[in-house]
Amino acid sequence: MISRWVLTINLWDFNMEHYKIYNNLKLFCLIGMVSLFAFNCDDRNEEPLVENIEMWVNGSEFNVREYYESITTYGASAVQLDGSIKKIFVLHFQREDGRVTPEKEHYALIMYDNNGQDNGQLIDTKLYLGGTQMDSLLLETTSGRITLEIVGLSDFTEFAQASIQKYEDGKVSGIADGYFFNPYRNEMQHGIIIFDNLEVGTDPEATFYQGIY
Repeated sequence: MISRWVLTINLWDFNMEHYKIYNNLKLFCLIGMVSLFAFNCDDRNEEPLVENIEMWVNGSEFNVREYYESITTYGASAVQLDGSIKKIFVLHFQREDGRVTPEKEHYALIMYDNNGQDNGQLIDTKLYLGGTQMDSLLLETTSGRITLEIVGLSDFTEFAQASIQKYEDGKVSGIADGYFFNPYRNEMQHGIIIFDNLEVGTDPEATFYQGIY
């Protein structure tokens, strides 16, 4: 588990100007792949699986269970017209309980892949990259894509990366990091999410982003 915390520590070092992020991105991707390998080699009998979500916004820890009344997941895999496999995983946070709708305050982490593995799984263990400022050469290294969404049409993701570290028995673990523009605060915000053993749901009512990406 040591390498996983190395990744987290390096992500904390992202409290820096944006240009420094791009200069260090290749290193973070490499650390992510090392973390992925080490995570999958852990002894699975060490402790029982416990669902957990941790979040930081602009360097401050954010209690998602207290702030959001609704936390849902959605995963899907489908064969496209050209025979390729499209996959999507959404972690959707909504401030109010009840039906998930676009006008309610929310935050969504969306990972999708238009060239997924034909393995019967809803999401693949790999790197996911995205954002308006992401280097095009780095995007060529993986078919996995990621974006961050909040309520409204004026937000956008400038830079994001994620790693699905484990998907087994319908449960997913991973880490995501990104910069996105929040028009309600008129600022770029930096978010980090670490999630462990989340059950991946298949009900499309869990998010309205399933038909967009």
